[in-house]
Parts: sequence; structure tokens; C-alpha cells
Amino acid sequence: MSGSREERVVATFAGIPVSGVSVAGRETFFSLPSLGCAFDLGRTPSDLVPISNIFLSHAHLDHAAGLAYWFSQRRLSRLGGGVVRTDPSAVERWRRIVALHEELEGVRYDGRIEAIAPGESVSIRRDLSVSAFRVDHRIPTLGFCVSQSRSHVRADWRGKSETEIRAAALAGERVKETVWRPLIAFCGDTARGVFTLAPPEVWQAKVLLLECSFIEERDRERSKDWGHLHLNEVAEHADLFQNEVLVLTHITLRTRPEEVKELIARALPASLASRTVPFLPGVTGL
Repeated sequence: MSGSREERVVATFAGIPVSGVSVAGRETFFSLPSLGCAFDLGRTPSDLVPISNIFLSHAHLDHAAGLAYWFSQRRLSRLGGGVVRTDPSAVERWRRIVALHEELEGVRYDGRIEAIAPGESVSIRRDLSVSAFRVDHRIPTLGFCVSQSRSHVRADWRGKSETEIRAAALAGERVKETVWRPLIAFCGDTARGVFTLAPPEVWQAKVLLLECSFIEERDRERSKDWGHLHLNEVAEHADLFQNEVLVLTHITLRTRPEEVKELIARALPASLASRTVPFLPGVTGL
């Protein structure tokens, strides 16, 4: 069973292609090919190597074991640059680990490991930025939100003719404004503190990748002990979720896939259950 659960999931959620693996304690990574970035590295499958923007939530090895391999494979493929961004507290230690691999291989890598603190954001494309936020786990952990900018006519110019708007723009008046829309958010590994720590855009993003390791009632205390979410806690905060699609990730192997789907339908209010999908092999999207 464990092998089948660790198969790659390829799906499209609210128009956003996502592929990856997310199994508690085994491996987690999410590739976002249309957005040019990835969340976490897992063991670094080959299709993550060309992605030059990696956002690493935390240092647990099921999320980060492939970090040095990513650098090595990019060098082998003659890919210049590339940045892994992660919590400031882990940066220097990760740099030392990568330096050891450079020494062992007798080469120099060309990528970088950079800090991104909660509340900071970076631009990864002219119209895309990624912001970091703190989540609630046993070690310092980040969540990330990818937002896209769109140019809109300002509210005070709406309803006026195109001729008027064009003339005003040529005269130097500011007739447009930039609006940022959160597309996809990822909460790393987290306990219930995420519900107060995460900024509003996380709950407004079109797609939310939310860790929910434990599904069954018997695992309620286990979720607290290990700093993970339980399905009942998602249900208790159902009113928060404005997302088009809620994707539950990092689900334990302790619960069979068919039980996961049944328990989600039973635990969540119908209005949220209809927008919720577990990140399991066989998912086709929503």
C-alpha cells in the first residue's frame, strides 16, 4: 500500500496545474510548472531540477532530503543560478551542508540558499510574487503564498468611456491600479496555530494546500504531539475557507484512501466538503 500512496499526483485545481507527492513522514514536494516555482523538495525528482525558485517550508527530511542533490543535478545539467528560500534560522546550517557536498564532490555549485522571513515577499516573475508567513510546527516552519498582479481601471474611472480613460492616461493621470490576487497558498507542516498565524490571503487564495496529516478520531492526540493538523480542526474553522479548492496534504499512511474520502465528507460542512479534495493518487482535480 505504501508504494501506491507514494505515486506522483498530477492534477489541476481551479485552473492551476499541480504535481507532486505528499505523504506524512515519507516525502512532500509540489511542483507548480505554470508558475515557475515549487514548494519543498522531497527527494528531488528530476522535474524539479530545472525549476529555479524553490520555497522550502522547513528542514524535516521528508520535505528537504533532496536539497544538495538539487544543487548537484543543476550543475550536471549546466543550469546556472537557482535559489532555495527558507526560514532564516536554517539558512547557515543548510549552507554548511551544501558546502560539505561540494567538498565531497570536488565541485562548486552555482545556486544559492537565501532567507525569507515571515512577512517578506520576493518577485519571481513580472506578474508573480511569493510571500512567506509563519506556521505552527515543532521546528521553525514557513508557509508560502503565490500572488499574481493584474492591472485594473481605478474605481473612480469605472463607467467612463474608453476615449475619456485613454485621454486622461495620455495627460498623465493615474487611471489604472495594480491588484494582487492570491493564486495558491501552501501551509508547510502545521498545527492549529496556523488558523491565527496565517494572513488573510491564505484563506482567500484560489487553491490552498493545507497539511492535514490525521483524519481519524483515534489520532487526535497524535496530531497534537507531532505538531500536525487533524481533520476535526479543519471542520472547526470551516468558516475561514474562502478558497475555491481546499487540498488536504501530508495524509498519514495509517488511514486508507477510501476512508479518507468518506471521513472528509462526514466531518466537513457540505459547503466546504464540496470544495475539498485529498492529495492522493487518482485525484484528477477540482
